[in-house]
Amino acid sequence: MAEVEAVALGSEDLRPALARLDDWLSSLGAGLVGARLSTAALREDSEIGRRIAAANAVIDACISDWPRQRDALRPAEALARSLDQAVVLLVFGKFNAGKSSLCNLMADRFAAHGLEVTSFHLDADGRLEPCARFTEGATETTSRIQGIRLGQRLVLLDTPGLHSATGEHAALTRRFVDCADAVLWLTSSSTPGQVQELEELSDELRRAKPLLPVITRSDRYEEDEIDGALVKLMRNKPMADRSGQEADVVERARDKLAALGLGLDVTLLRPPLSVSVHMARADGERPAAMAAAGIDRLYAALRALVSPALAYRRRKPAEVRLRHLDETVLGGLQALLRPALEQLNAAMDDATAQLDRRGTQMQEDVWRAIVPLLPDLLDAHAPERDGDGVRHSVSQALQSAWGEARASHFRDYRLGRDGQPAPFEPTPDIGFEEVVIEVEGTRQSVGVDATRLHAALEREIGDWVAAAGDHAREECAASLRDVMADAARLEAVLLAHEASLRDIRNDLRAPA
Repeated sequence: MAEVEAVALGSEDLRPALARLDDWLSSLGAGLVGARLSTAALREDSEIGRRIAAANAVIDACISDWPRQRDALRPAEALARSLDQAVVLLVFGKFNAGKSSLCNLMADRFAAHGLEVTSFHLDADGRLEPCARFTEGATETTSRIQGIRLGQRLVLLDTPGLHSATGEHAALTRRFVDCADAVLWLTSSSTPGQVQELEELSDELRRAKPLLPVITRSDRYEEDEIDGALVKLMRNKPMADRSGQEADVVERARDKLAALGLGLDVTLLRPPLSVSVHMARADGERPAAMAAAGIDRLYAALRALVSPALAYRRRKPAEVRLRHLDETVLGGLQALLRPALEQLNAAMDDATAQLDRRGTQMQEDVWRAIVPLLPDLLDAHAPERDGDGVRHSVSQALQSAWGEARASHFRDYRLGRDGQPAPFEPTPDIGFEEVVIEVEGTRQSVGVDATRLHAALEREIGDWVAAAGDHAREECAASLRDVMADAARLEAVLLAHEASLRDIRNDLRAPA
């Protein structure tokens, strides 16, 4: 206890690190705004247009929410400032893990050694208010952030469990985790190191906080004979049982951290130890009882925890900002934007796969709409032998049929003018041919023959429709490629800022 009181609290000049984090956020915002997706080549009511709008809406919503998210950090920052002269240990674990009991025991021991002990809770505005001794019970008793200041240099924060059945309690705990310099992870010996707890543990290790696993309630009922009667007495678990549970917890914890694949520093996970608050109290908290209950080992582990906790404390303001940018800003953006981009890419893949089929169907529709009209058009212009008139009529009919087919098959795209390579311009060399017969030595015209003209027009219509269809398909494909390039640029913004934030994190945590 004297060693804790003698701790020298230092600080680092974190202004360069905080400036880098501010610059990172500004860069991310500018990058996202500059990479907003364009709908210039696609109609807004198309599937792809809607997906583009959804991705842009995510960008706008996230950026606009950043000030509110930043404000949400202020109560935790205010709490950290109010506890600036102490090492803060967060007592972490699901409800009924014995958090309040352990805190009260430590308070009793500090008070027994003549050190000042004060209890407090956090009000709605983040202010510390005095409160009574923590309530202990088998049901969830902690409904707010509460703490105990032990002497001048150590603070224990007892919180609603992160696995609380009350959702508000879990959210409250997560909100104030940042003000702790290290974590005591309490887990009951009845079910030590549950998987859900290990997943929460990984979040704390990812923030580079030292963490001490404490297996609580390390006791059990045993039968004994007193005055000839069998009675059940609570006793400490044998050391072999404790050692086995401690080894099991650390092994499964390390396996779980490795399986998560987050590159976590497993050295932050301190060796677990087992305690029984009940047994420490049962014999009046005498030295022998405290040692048998594992409390002496706990004190030794806490002394060893002070140095890494101080290392975290010195960079804590930057760590808090880093965690906010990583988990809230970038994590929130990834959680919303990546699915939106995946849906957009899926829609573009589907549209690309349909281009050939749609183009072919469009060509067939135009062909079937125009070619059957040729006989009537030829008959209409035959009296005047007006080949140019036939070609003009065919061109107009093509434009109309093409517009209808394009609206039907490529309606999602904003194609260029007419979406075709060039106006229909059939060769003028072939026209109506006079049918001439000789009557009494005189050559007389008895009509016209449009066979060659019909064949030429049919061939040229086919060529034009094929070229126009290919042109439209390519224009649509180019539009999709532009959107894909936009999506890739947006993804690149995310990846670049993930990497740059990783660099800031590594530099912040690098040994001096």
